[in-house]
Amino acid sequence: MLTNISTSFYDVMFGDINSNIPMGKLETKILQKVRVILNNPKRLSQHIPALPAMLVRLLNAIDDPDSSVLSFVEIIEQDPGFAIAVLKTANSALYHRGEKEIVSLGRAITFLGLSGLLRIATTLLMAKIIPCKPIYYRMFGKQIWVHSVQCATLCELLATKDDENGFDAYFLGLIHDLGKIIIFDCLSEALAEELSSLPGTKVFKELMTEMSIDISYFIAIEWKLPNIYSEALRLQQTETRSSLAELLFKANQLSEVYLMMIKGMISEEECENILTENAVDKNIWLEFTHIAPEIESSII
Repeated sequence: MLTNISTSFYDVMFGDINSNIPMGKLETKILQKVRVILNNPKRLSQHIPALPAMLVRLLNAIDDPDSSVLSFVEIIEQDPGFAIAVLKTANSALYHRGEKEIVSLGRAITFLGLSGLLRIATTLLMAKIIPCKPIYYRMFGKQIWVHSVQCATLCELLATKDDENGFDAYFLGLIHDLGKIIIFDCLSEALAEELSSLPGTKVFKELMTEMSIDISYFIAIEWKLPNIYSEALRLQQTETRSSLAELLFKANQLSEVYLMMIKGMISEEECENILTENAVDKNIWLEFTHIAPEIESSII
């Protein structure tokens, strides 16, 4: 059943705005125009934002066996403004359940662990590169980002159960929808030039269904991310998945199931059956459904 979820998920994510109305000539023209860009590596590269320098340093430190906890603290402290943003997030309801305020990155590691600190830092850094026009972000782009963070969270929870690296799983979930974000940006730009109103959502759904996974993989290669991430993105489309790719595939589909459940498109009983079919620990699912609304409310 999981493999049939995504089409309905797009209906939930993008709402019902003109969803049953066939694309007009202008929308078809825009679709073709954007498809040309997305299929041209040189033109597509122009729409891919630079990977934040601090994120590069953090990933390099993660990959370095000689790195210490102090190494990560020193990297984050190189940007005092960002360090303050990390601490502010660490003290939010989403992450901090204690009474005492977390006042230093070292204390954040004590409360959250190094993986918790890195989770906050990478999420904040990735959020900065989402290139969306304000009106379209409010209508659609935010939903893509909320889903990405929710998927990342579920990925990490499933990884813990399967003895996989929690940070690798989280970061993979965070970047898996980069293709959707870039498609969304290209469409927003084209729509701003051609239309004065929002398009029918078929324009969004058609391109995202067709191309988003390939573009996410392309971005990972462009950014020269560690092979473990790019390969897991690529293997989502294959029958023979690596353990990390399998985690991502399951977390992505189940986070889509979650959104459909809270929107009333599938019942709790149907959701239970999906969890059973895919051998998902009920406690993990309950923990995720507790965190997921807090993730959405924390994203502006």
